Amino acid sequence: MSVLLELLGAIALMLWGLRMVRTGVMRAYGSRLAQLARQAEGRIAPTFLSGLFVAIFLQSSTATAMIVSSFAGQGILSTGSALITILGADVGTAIAVLIASQKITLVSPVLLATGVFGFLATENNKTRNLFRAVSGLGLILLALSLIGKIGAGLADLEGFNTVMQVFVTQPFLMVLFGIVLTYLAHSSLAIVLLAVGFVQSTLLGTEAGLFLVLGANIGSGLLPVVANWNSPLNARIPVTANLIIRAFGVAAVFPFVSYLVAVYGDLFPATTIPAAFHLALNLGVAVVGLVFSFLLVKLAASLLPVDKSDDEAVEPKHLDEEALASPSQALACAKREALNMADIAQTMVRQALPVLKKGNENLRQEIVAMDDSVDHLFDAIKIYIARIMREELSEEESQRAMDLLSFTANMEHIGDIVDGSLMELAAKKIKLHTQFSDEGLAEITELHEAVSTTFDLAINTFVSDDSELARLLYEAKSSVRLLESKSVTMHLERIGTGVSDSIETSSLHLDVIRDLKRINSHLTSIAYPVLKASGEVPKTKWKRSSG
Repeated sequence: MSVLLELLGAIALMLWGLRMVRTGVMRAYGSRLAQLARQAEGRIAPTFLSGLFVAIFLQSSTATAMIVSSFAGQGILSTGSALITILGADVGTAIAVLIASQKITLVSPVLLATGVFGFLATENNKTRNLFRAVSGLGLILLALSLIGKIGAGLADLEGFNTVMQVFVTQPFLMVLFGIVLTYLAHSSLAIVLLAVGFVQSTLLGTEAGLFLVLGANIGSGLLPVVANWNSPLNARIPVTANLIIRAFGVAAVFPFVSYLVAVYGDLFPATTIPAAFHLALNLGVAVVGLVFSFLLVKLAASLLPVDKSDDEAVEPKHLDEEALASPSQALACAKREALNMADIAQTMVRQALPVLKKGNENLRQEIVAMDDSVDHLFDAIKIYIARIMREELSEEESQRAMDLLSFTANMEHIGDIVDGSLMELAAKKIKLHTQFSDEGLAEITELHEAVSTTFDLAINTFVSDDSELARLLYEAKSSVRLLESKSVTMHLERIGTGVSDSIETSSLHLDVIRDLKRINSHLTSIAYPVLKASGEVPKTKWKRSSG
């Protein structure tokens, strides 16, 4: 029993290490990694490589799949590009497995010492998170070495050996076991590393380890499908297509595992075979997936139910009348509704770029309709907060009410900018049949990416009231101002050199840049109440912003 508990502890240590790596990287570079996936839209090689590198850094193809599927659901990525990104992420995770599976004894304590002491020695948030990821990688390697040692002890337990032999002699059960373990752990990387550890300890033979890897591959495709079950159709299509091609790959390889063990045995040490097999399988699946991506997307779309049509106007979901008796509860209800409103405004901003790029009139009309929903929710929230303020409120509750009104007002202004300006500019561009120059479109896209990142940060700041996030949000204003200034200068230079597309779209380009900057200003203003409450707002800038 003690050996089993030790194994459970080693597995938990590995899962915690994976979580630390993912958390550290996401906190340090999460928004940048998300931008990388968005910016590669429309180009096969960059799209595939963006998924690969994001997954290596995040140590999770599932997390990457969730990011890109949400982009597909919002219309930022096409379903085909999202599938290609996910295929790249699967290969990236397989590379991460191969790296982590190398039995280098000295690396684990070095990484742990570097990560822990580095984390304790600095107060810089980004640097601390990088050291967090380093220490997490050290924990993964330590856990692998523990699994190897503990596995040798398990191999001597007659009862456990009897149970494992049932799985070993039934390859289908071993694959099913891998699927279940992957779903429970929410990490194919962890299960493949577990298979590596079991093979290293001789608890499993190489062949049984490969069947466990096959199960982990299906499980990794299943996780985002389940997570996106109630998402829009475009979010479900790429993850379903990925599951289809992964299931096909596993079914194709399943009968030949014994033969592959012999082939790999001549090329790799037995302890490395599961990781090498995992990488080869994912490379093969990726190649087939890239070739048949269009057919896979079409097949997935035909198998999935279409989105339920919703012709009714968006109505408030969280403004509970009974909660008005308790101001604290009522303010929490209003905050939830404000987030609902923010989600719609954020979708409007994100989908504005595809309309400006491709002139999709149907999508433009959808965005225009969204502004009615934003206005409707804004009115409902204002009335609800006015009713809350009739009660006797503490100073803190009064401030929360005012901050909520400020936040929702900013969301309403953003909706108006997208609807009343950006979509009008898009309509004008469609009518005139003009196109931005390649350089101009690249500048608009870069600025839009920066604003989209600011939007994520603004919502997180509003939810958490975290001064560190608020500081980052506050600083985003200057970075967008620099991008705007650079774009205007470059645009004027192109006009001076006679670039025809720039001349034809000059007013459109400048207006779009101006509107994106205005949206960013509304977003960064959300940082002010949080910073003011913590006493961190620079006085000169606060006065200038207030005046």
